[in-house]
Amino acid sequence: MNTRSFVLVMAALVVALPICAQTGGCVPVGGVLMTNVGAIDGAYNLGPVFGDLGGSVAAKVLSSNPDGTFTLQHYWVTSTGATILFKPAVLHPTYPTADTNIVAVPWGHYSSDIAGGTLKYDGATGTINYFGMIDFNKATLVLRYSGTVCYKQPQ
Repeated sequence: MNTRSFVLVMAALVVALPICAQTGGCVPVGGVLMTNVGAIDGAYNLGPVFGDLGGSVAAKVLSSNPDGTFTLQHYWVTSTGATILFKPAVLHPTYPTADTNIVAVPWGHYSSDIAGGTLKYDGATGTINYFGMIDFNKATLVLRYSGTVCYKQPQ
């Protein structure tokens, strides 16, 4: 192998290394999602997700709790067809106006824990945090998301 071929092979390995490293270990993720509130049977939110976990998301309110919080279940499918499973999440809402149908979601008031999934999310863990606004009058929700996905180490 001549020097030029060796350099090209080494350069290809350096470029491929970060891609291979994502099959195990933790990576930061972020993006935005938006849903129509009550889009399915008046019970499930549904809408697109953009960014690192791009695809679509649905959520259902499981309970309104006595302390003013809400417990929700997320359903997430990426654009590659992988499913991300989540443990139930608790939303600690704030109200920026006198209208309690408008809910603010500051960072730290809403997060969901990953509990595996399919394809590359099989055995994955991590936490996704959210920030945004929900308007129940207009049946709309827009949230930024940021967090970490920890992929199962290859066997």
